[in-house]
Amino acid sequence: MKILSAQQIREADAYTIKHEPIASIDLMERAANACFQWIYDRAPKLFPSQLDERDYVFYVICGVGNNGGDGLVIARLLSRNGYEVKVVIVEFSKNYSEDFSANLAKLKKTKVPIEIANSAEVIPDIPPGALVIDALFGTGLARPAEGLALLAIQNINASGARVVSVDMPSGLFAEDNRENDYQGVVRAHHVLTFQFPKLAFLLGDTARLCGKVEVLDIGLHRDFTDKVETPYFCVSDEWVRQRILPRERFGHKGTFGHVAVVAGSYGMMGAAVLCSRSALQGGAGAVTAFVPEVGVQVVQTAVPEVMVKPVGDHAISGDKFPPKEMGAWAIGPGIGTQKDTGSWLKAALAQCDAPLVLDADALNILSENKAWLKSLPADTILTPHPGEFRRLAGDWSTNYERLQLLREFASNHKVYVVLKGANTSTATPDGDVFFNTTGNSGMATAGSGDSLTGIIASLRAQGYAARDAAVIGVFLHGRAGDLAALEHGEHALIASHITQFLGNAFLSLNLPQN
Repeated sequence: MKILSAQQIREADAYTIKHEPIASIDLMERAANACFQWIYDRAPKLFPSQLDERDYVFYVICGVGNNGGDGLVIARLLSRNGYEVKVVIVEFSKNYSEDFSANLAKLKKTKVPIEIANSAEVIPDIPPGALVIDALFGTGLARPAEGLALLAIQNINASGARVVSVDMPSGLFAEDNRENDYQGVVRAHHVLTFQFPKLAFLLGDTARLCGKVEVLDIGLHRDFTDKVETPYFCVSDEWVRQRILPRERFGHKGTFGHVAVVAGSYGMMGAAVLCSRSALQGGAGAVTAFVPEVGVQVVQTAVPEVMVKPVGDHAISGDKFPPKEMGAWAIGPGIGTQKDTGSWLKAALAQCDAPLVLDADALNILSENKAWLKSLPADTILTPHPGEFRRLAGDWSTNYERLQLLREFASNHKVYVVLKGANTSTATPDGDVFFNTTGNSGMATAGSGDSLTGIIASLRAQGYAARDAAVIGVFLHGRAGDLAALEHGEHALIASHITQFLGNAFLSLNLPQN
């Protein structure tokens, strides 16, 4: 799914109005009706459980633009369906939009009480048991909230009421919030956004303000939305399903690729175990683990399906390397940053022709030897966590800045970068970024990244292009974590659980059977 900017959404609205054709007020009605239907279907779950349905009260807090107009339509529809509704218009401007004014006239013909809040003294208190429909600002906001609007936002946040925001949490910019003040942003529990997700929903410092986001189809014109270009995408089940390669019915283990896992050091052999096991369960036909002598027995015992070759004594070192014909190399989990290991890595990079995935300590060594970036094979995949990426690429002050740094790094060095975290973002050399939509907080645990490295390398060995291997690998890793959390809970989740549920992650896609 594409992620569009606020400007592109305005252009999509205008194109739809002209070419459907449809009046702008009717498009507003359609969008607001989609919000109403979502709220109506879930009302008992949105209110505090101890409340009787007869005590439900909706506070619809409206601005005076088109987002406020959406709120007025939602209020009218809720009232028509028997709910108690109170509307508060925060009159921070006398310049009502045309469609807002038209819907205000419609609402005045009903019995819904309307309060005009045109000073700080008349902004009403909101009881904590109410449900707030936040319709102050949408994607058109270009400066931090101030004056009456700021007071209204702070009043909503202080109320303790549950909040459903229309299109955007009021006060939040759709993309770049570097100049914003988060004290002036509504803390939403749910966001009902129109047609496409917004970038702010996927960046950690702003996503935490958005709660759960629901993308509602309001029928924007396909001629525009299909053709409009963007560098940002959300990964869906369908996107992944369409790109999973079919298993060859008459294939053998050689058909499905051979992964070389270079991992582990004394005291860190668990990383080699986790990476090797996930490479196998990701679908590779064979895996050979290249580990220090001290770890041979550990890996051989823990994962008997894996072949093991010693490289060095207590850490990766020496002059033994995986054969060049291996389907993919995965290097880094638990190898340490000793001088001899760094020398081994430099020599390995110089001769590697296979698809390559670098993680963990391989990235830490690389960050101390940035000139080596020039010798990476084409389509190399790097899988840093934020700390590792900072050492590679430099610092940032906001997640939006980090996103731009991520795009620049991938483009400048012609690599794919999987920046791990909530909504893991995969940047391509072309400047595109794919945001993951699976995973949970339980996956922030030791060894989780080692498992991801194995999955991505497994897909590369099976013949997936670098972009698809990275994006699909992240998605499956997150889906396995979600399924594992259903069984074990997020608090008790460990990396081994993720690999255990990898098969279930594949099954969840309902792939066609050979």
